[in-house]
Amino acid sequence: MKKTIRKSMIYLILAFLVLTIGISIDGYVSISMMKIIDSALEGNMTLFKSEAVKIFILIGLSLPFSILISYTRGLYIYKSLVKTKITYMERLFAKNINEFQAENNGVYLSSMTNDMNNIEKKYLEGIYEVGNSFIGFLISFIVIASVSPWALFIGIGISVASVVLSMIVGKPLQKHEKHRAELFEGYTSYIKEVLGAFQIIKANNLNEKVKDDFYNKSKDIQYKGYTIDKIHTYTLSIQQFIVYASTFSILLISAFMAIKGSITTGAVILIINNMGRVIFPLMNLGEWFPKIFSVKSLFTKLDHSLENHEDYEETTELNNFKNTIEFQNVFFSYDNKEILNDISLNITKGEKYLVIGPSGGGKSTLLKLLRKYFNPTKGKILVDGNDLKDLKKESYFKNISNVEQQVFLFEDTLRNNIALYKDYNDDEINLAIDKAGLKDFLKALPNGLDTMIYDNGKNISGGERSRIAIARGLLNKSDIIFLDEAFASLDSNVAREIENTLLDLEGVTIVNVSHVIFEETKNRYNKVFTVKNKAVI
Repeated sequence: MKKTIRKSMIYLILAFLVLTIGISIDGYVSISMMKIIDSALEGNMTLFKSEAVKIFILIGLSLPFSILISYTRGLYIYKSLVKTKITYMERLFAKNINEFQAENNGVYLSSMTNDMNNIEKKYLEGIYEVGNSFIGFLISFIVIASVSPWALFIGIGISVASVVLSMIVGKPLQKHEKHRAELFEGYTSYIKEVLGAFQIIKANNLNEKVKDDFYNKSKDIQYKGYTIDKIHTYTLSIQQFIVYASTFSILLISAFMAIKGSITTGAVILIINNMGRVIFPLMNLGEWFPKIFSVKSLFTKLDHSLENHEDYEETTELNNFKNTIEFQNVFFSYDNKEILNDISLNITKGEKYLVIGPSGGGKSTLLKLLRKYFNPTKGKILVDGNDLKDLKKESYFKNISNVEQQVFLFEDTLRNNIALYKDYNDDEINLAIDKAGLKDFLKALPNGLDTMIYDNGKNISGGERSRIAIARGLLNKSDIIFLDEAFASLDSNVAREIENTLLDLEGVTIVNVSHVIFEETKNRYNKVFTVKNKAVI
């Protein structure tokens, strides 16, 4: 993820360039003020007028540069964060389906919320503030060193001490930040689970248990934050001591040099006025360095969560399904538990297949292998003679449609939920609606196809959700349609009607995994596969 942020480096360089000009203007104003004070004490009216004009010009320039500084800072953070989030999402959807499903979704939710917030607040803002502090310190120090070289050596000592201290403190902070991120993952998962089980919790009087669990998880996160804040406090206190002691030393040296006549009164005032510009940047460096170092572990965690542990290179394109899908002595195990043993079967283009069997017998696993969610542990699945393992996912997925029991609906119009944002005309959509048994449902809607579906379909019934999923598959005009308990939420008459529609489709291969079986439609399938005891009969 760090590489993505580096791609926005041009915006950071622009921000630092504008910042350097803006701070340099302030530094030059300080030097002009010193000359004005000295010219006033000396009675040099010519120098006084010349420097006064310069100050007015510089003050006039400071306003547009202040605006530019704010603008370029915001632009850098905006561009960097947007690119980081987009890259994260792209890499997330590049994960293998089986590996994504094996993870707790709370990991990704936490990454996209808490971790991204930490990257913005601690890393991106931190880098800018470190640059701001360094530039401010450097320019102020050049201003002071121009009248007192001794200040330069003391400043170098302050910088070295602050940086060393920040590096020492940064390591334990990385460990604490990593642990805090892990706690947030568990916390996010728990909140998601509790909200999803709201009805069960209320109905079974589990409020007290939820409250206790919530208290413990919240307490752990807050205590970890408290620990991190304590380390920051100790660090800042030591750094403040170093800075103030060094500043007082510079002040004594300046006063001593003025008494000796080595520098002017204006120079003393210049040094005193610029002390704040030296102190606060150094304090900022001490505050931001540990925060930046602490985010290092987050980048490692994010990259690890996005890795595909199975990185088999897919090399073959599938333009369309022409002949057969063949299982050749296929074995499949999950977590060392064998699910399927030595499966051999053929699926021919245009034919219809019903897959039945007891719960837990392996029906869903067989379907996941066909969908390319998993690869066989042993054996091969050939699609038109090509090993399914070699087929590029994108090209294979273009040829199949999936109709699930658990249907996801976007918070959008019925049209977009059926067409899935692809360009179909109304005639094509209405034909799919008619075949999926949604015609009467559509007529009853106030805005027809432009009626909004809310919150994953909470304003429609379960049967209507299933029919929308079937309409998607019909509209997609895929070579193969895989159904996974697609009729479970439908009225039996509607289910039979839709099943007959699917069985009438010419040239389309249907694989229907179902425990809902109608005798009058069962006989229309070319083959019925029974999956049980790790075998397919």
